[in-house]
Amino acid sequence: MRSIYKFLDIDNFQEISDQMYDFVTNHSDILKPKTPTFFTDVNIAHTLTHVPLLKEFLDSQFLVPTKMSVIVVPADSAPYLHVDTVDPFVRILWPVRNTAGSCTKFYDVPREYLELTSFLDSVWYYNITETREWEQLTEFELSSPLVFDASVAHAVYPAPTATGHRISFSVGFDRDLPISKSIKAWFGFQR
Repeated sequence: MRSIYKFLDIDNFQEISDQMYDFVTNHSDILKPKTPTFFTDVNIAHTLTHVPLLKEFLDSQFLVPTKMSVIVVPADSAPYLHVDTVDPFVRILWPVRNTAGSCTKFYDVPREYLELTSFLDSVWYYNITETREWEQLTEFELSSPLVFDASVAHAVYPAPTATGHRISFSVGFDRDLPISKSIKAWFGFQR
């Protein structure tokens, strides 16, 4: 079986998380609605201006982002099983707030049960067309940054004791690069 995720060793990840939280709360409208949007693409240059430690980390690893998104999961939300893309697309997933105790579970869902759909006519993903007990492949608690393959069906389960939104962000790179196609291409990532 192919690898689905791998934790990264980044010494100052919490400081980067704190800067991202400041960006989300003070320099964006992401948390303004009573129920924030689950997945919000953000302008990379604008975001990196307000999160300079992330820019420093990416530059130090010669990583040039092509996609950046903030993911907000309300504490009382039900898990929503979906697939981001049918082709492997390995991205960084980074904890920001309230990720302790939450988990992301991955399931074996055959392609014939995927239906392309969009959220707000701008974010495209694959909906699962049949509700059943799918085989669970693995899961993780987002305790530090990691890379994961967004082409595997997954759902976020908020922590049972969560009192606030689970906030994370995702960073994607040129899809033709090996690091975007395989977890195994991510090795030696230490600050």
